[in-house]
Amino acid sequence: MRPVLNPVAAGAKGETFGFRKWVDPHADPDVMLIGIHGFCGSSVDYTNLGEHLLEHQPRTGLYAYELRGQGSDPIHQRRGDIGSAREWCRDLLEFTRLVRSRHDGAKVVWYGESMGALIAAHAWREAPAADPPCDGLVFSSPIVRFRDDIPAWTPGLVQVAATTLPLARVSLETLMGGQQVRVTQSAVHGEQVKANPYHVDHYTLRLIGTLARLIDGMNGCAPTFRVPVLVLHGGRDYFNNDADLRGFVARMPREAASTYRHYPKAYHLLMYDERRVAVFRDVRRWIAKLRAGRLGKSAKNRRDST
Repeated sequence: MRPVLNPVAAGAKGETFGFRKWVDPHADPDVMLIGIHGFCGSSVDYTNLGEHLLEHQPRTGLYAYELRGQGSDPIHQRRGDIGSAREWCRDLLEFTRLVRSRHDGAKVVWYGESMGALIAAHAWREAPAADPPCDGLVFSSPIVRFRDDIPAWTPGLVQVAATTLPLARVSLETLMGGQQVRVTQSAVHGEQVKANPYHVDHYTLRLIGTLARLIDGMNGCAPTFRVPVLVLHGGRDYFNNDADLRGFVARMPREAASTYRHYPKAYHLLMYDERRVAVFRDVRRWIAKLRAGRLGKSAKNRRDST
């Protein structure tokens, strides 16, 4: 089943964005995931996970919405640009309110993939401490730091360029320096995104600079988490390695009851990876513990997967 794109006033300014949902109408779901897709992505990226949950854990529903500035943004001239990261965060909070209004009493979990994980982490940090915006966090392939082999001047240069020429646009090929990045066993990033109907050819330096700042702030977000956290990472992820993710998890307080799952032979896009069934199984088990209140604050849970 592939849910159609639905219109909804999800934006903080009352703007209309699309979303997809995977909700069993007969199961009375008591846990709702909110999917925040990645860079160059779309809500449709959550199809594999949504269908898996409908089959194996129907009391868990999934909503995934289109991000401002990405390829399914209804305002075409805004595609490839973002004014501020706060716009992404406010949109997530507004969409969360909509989901809660439809499923009163259900636990809400933010499920961010890659860039979506950055948005979820920073939206959590910006939310009032006395009013937690969600009941759990799942970070799939979060980019938590700049790789050591990226030239030291690159992030700084991006910030300078974003300040002086914020609306100048660059292609993904330019950003990657012509390098091919494998994101699953069978897909290279540049080839994959061009085949998508929501592909954006060029992004503003303002958006790229915003992403760089979000990445730079990820380890600072970790100590603020006060709900159970699940972190998923593939050992062949181009952007970060196992040690990077373990460092990120180690910064989380015991209150977060953090769980880390590492898949040595998996790549960046875990929902498309050949090992996605193992990933989805671990997600289901984590949700079952969250549902039962067994993700306590007494200790961290860091058992790895293979």
